[in-house]
Amino acid sequence: MSPRLSRYRLPALGILVVILAVVGGWWIWNRISDGRTLPASEMVRYEGLRGPPDVTRVAAPQATPLSQFDVGAANRLAILVTDPESGWLGLVRGFRALGVPITVTEDVSRAMQHRVVLVYPIISGSVLDGPELRGLAQHARNGGTVVAFQLAGGGLDELFGVAPGATTTARTRLNWVAQTGRPAADQVVVSGHGETQVASTGYSARNARIEATFEDGSVAAACRAVGPGRTCVLGVDLGALAQRSKNGRAESMSRGYTNAYDPSVDTYFRWLRDIYVQGEPMPWLIDTVPGNRDVSIIFTHDVDFGPSITNSRAYADTLAQAGVQGTFFIQTKYMRDWNDEPFFDQAAAGTISELVDMGMDVGSHTVAHTRELEHLQMGTGRERYPRYRPIVTDDFHVEGATILGELRVSKWLLEELTGAEVVSFRPGRLSYPFSLPEALQATGYRHSSSISANLTMSHLPFQLTSGRADGTLVPVFEYPVTIEDELDPPMGARLDDGLALIDRIAQDRGVVVILTHPDITDHKLSYTRGVLERWRERAWMGSLAEFGAWWSARDALEADLVQRDGRWELTARSAQGVQGLTIILPRQNRRFTLALAPGQDRQVAL
Repeated sequence: MSPRLSRYRLPALGILVVILAVVGGWWIWNRISDGRTLPASEMVRYEGLRGPPDVTRVAAPQATPLSQFDVGAANRLAILVTDPESGWLGLVRGFRALGVPITVTEDVSRAMQHRVVLVYPIISGSVLDGPELRGLAQHARNGGTVVAFQLAGGGLDELFGVAPGATTTARTRLNWVAQTGRPAADQVVVSGHGETQVASTGYSARNARIEATFEDGSVAAACRAVGPGRTCVLGVDLGALAQRSKNGRAESMSRGYTNAYDPSVDTYFRWLRDIYVQGEPMPWLIDTVPGNRDVSIIFTHDVDFGPSITNSRAYADTLAQAGVQGTFFIQTKYMRDWNDEPFFDQAAAGTISELVDMGMDVGSHTVAHTRELEHLQMGTGRERYPRYRPIVTDDFHVEGATILGELRVSKWLLEELTGAEVVSFRPGRLSYPFSLPEALQATGYRHSSSISANLTMSHLPFQLTSGRADGTLVPVFEYPVTIEDELDPPMGARLDDGLALIDRIAQDRGVVVILTHPDITDHKLSYTRGVLERWRERAWMGSLAEFGAWWSARDALEADLVQRDGRWELTARSAQGVQGLTIILPRQNRRFTLALAPGQDRQVAL
C-alpha cells in the first residue's frame, strides 16, 4: 500500500468506527430504554407503553396585580394598601379562605366608600398625606370602622387610643384577653426565628379597650369607640405572617407537627372578620363547609408499600359502605431500589382500576417516594416512561429523578393504566419543593396535600403561590394534613384524641385531612370506622378531588350584595358551577344555600 493511499484510508476507517459506535450506542440505549435489558425484578415493563408524549413547560411567574381584587360592592371589607411591596397578598389568601368578601385598593377615597376599612401595612405621614389621614379619622367619627396594624406617625395615635409603640421581631406570642377555653386559640404565634421572623408593634393603651397583649406586657390589639364609629389596632404584620405560613416557610414558629390543633393564623383572621361583621350594616360571608355541615373530613391514603395496594380495597369498601369517597395517593413504583421492590405492576393497576370504578379519587404519590424531592432539579419536562428511572440509593440520596419526572410520569401512568383522572398530589414523606406549586400547575394537578396543618397554623385550605413566595398566585390549592398514622401512640389507640381534635376544628368550621397508610388494616381501619360512625351525620365527608372541586369553585364565585329600590339582593355567578354553597347573613342570623350551574347567573332577593 502506498503512503498516499494509507493517508486516505486511515481517516475513512476512523469515521467508520465512529459511525458504528454511534449506531451501536443508539441501539443499546433504545433497548435499555425499553426496559428489555433489565430483569423483571429490577423494573416493571408495560409492553408498548411510552410516555407521556407531550412536553411540560413551566410558565414564568407573573406577579398577581393588586387591581385584580379591586372589585365588589361597598359592603365588603376594604383593604387599603399603603405599600404595594408589602405582604398584602397574605391578607387576600387568608380572608378568601375564611369566606370574607374583600375589596383591595390603593385609593383612599375608594376604600372609604366601605364602612369597614383595614389599612395595611402602615399608617404614617410618609405614605398618606394630610387630607387622607384626616379623611380616615373623619371616617371613624362618622360611624365607620378603621383598623390599623402599625401606627408610625400621622397624628392618629389619639384616635386609636394608644401611645406610640416599639416595633421588633423578638415577640413570639400573643395572648387574647377574651379567653375561649381553648389554649391553642387563646395564645397564638407571632414570630419565629431566622426567615420566620415577623415584626410586631407593642403599644400602651390610653383610652382603648385592650383585646390582646404580647408576652412582654405591651398591647397587641385594642379597640376604641369613636362616637358612632370605631378604631382598632393589631400590632402584628398579619400579611407577612400569613404569607410565611401559607408558603410553608413558618416551620420554626409551629408548636407541633400534626395530630394537634394550632389555629394561630386563623385566629387573627377570625378576629378581623368579627370586626367587619360588627361594623358593616349588611355583612355577608361564604361558609367554609359544603352543605351547611359542621366540618369537612377528607379521607386520604398513602399507598407506598406493596401490600398497601391490596389493603386499599378494604379501606375503599369501608368508605363505600358509608356512601363516602376517599383519595388514594398511589406511588407508581416500577423500579427496584433501596426503598422497596417494584410493586406498581399489572395486578396493582387492576386493583386501582377497581377503586376508580367504585368512585374513589386516585392521586399521585410520585414514582420514587424520596425525601429528597425538595432538593431535586425541576427537570426538562420531557421525562418519559420507561426512560425515566429514578433510583433511591438511601434515605437521603436519589439518582435520575426530577420534580417534573415525579409529577408527570406518575400521573400519566395512573391515567393510562387505571382510567383515573389524576388531579390530586401528595409528595412522598411530605417532601415539599419550593417550586412545587408551579410544577403542579404545569403538569395539570389542581389539588395538593403536601404540608401539615400545624406547620401552616391554619385548618383551612388556601391558594398556592409560585415558588412558595409572595408574588404570584397559581390555580392550585393546598389542603394541609391534620391527622396522620405514623407517630406514636398507634392510630387506633388515639381515636378519642382524634375525635376531640375534629370537634375543636368543627367549632371553627374548618377542614380535617386524615392521612392513613394502608400497610395494615387492623387498628388503622378501625380508626376510619370510628370517625365515620361519630361524624357521619354532622360532617361533610369525601375525597380530596371532590372537596377540592367544591373549594376551588367557591373561591372563584363572583358574588355581591347590592341594594335595589330599598331591598337587598344577592347576585352570584359561578364559572365552574357549584353545589351546596352557603351564604351567611350574620346580622340577620340567616343562612341560605346556593346551587349554580356552570356559567349560571342568579339573583336572590333577601
